[in-house]
Amino acid sequence: MPFVTFTVRRGLSTADKSLLSEAMLEAQMAAGFHRDDLFHRFLEVDEGDLRVDSRFPDYTTDRTDRFMVVEVIISKGRPTEIAATIAEEAVRLFGERLHLAPQDVLFIFQEVEPSLPRFPAESTSRKVIADA
Repeated sequence: MPFVTFTVRRGLSTADKSLLSEAMLEAQMAAGFHRDDLFHRFLEVDEGDLRVDSRFPDYTTDRTDRFMVVEVIISKGRPTEIAATIAEEAVRLFGERLHLAPQDVLFIFQEVEPSLPRFPAESTSRKVIADA
């Protein structure tokens, strides 16, 4: 279950958020995740709250004010290829649909233990059934 946070500068339209989310979901599906596995949030920050070097690490073109950070939390132990597929496919789709340049997207992947509870209501209902 990927959990995705898009950190963007304030003012991104609802339509663009929808396009980003749909493209990200398609990238997740390309990596083997289910279409219903949709957990995306958008954090909007002011201009001065997202500071980045314009060309690190050796880009030949400056980043723009459309730069965003895409944090993806996935279960620990998944093959590295899953993260690579998500990132590559998302950047391709972001470019096609929103005309975002690759240097305007920074991916951060974090892993969590798959055994940690994620849906307490589901755990509670299983316990109730087991106790019955």
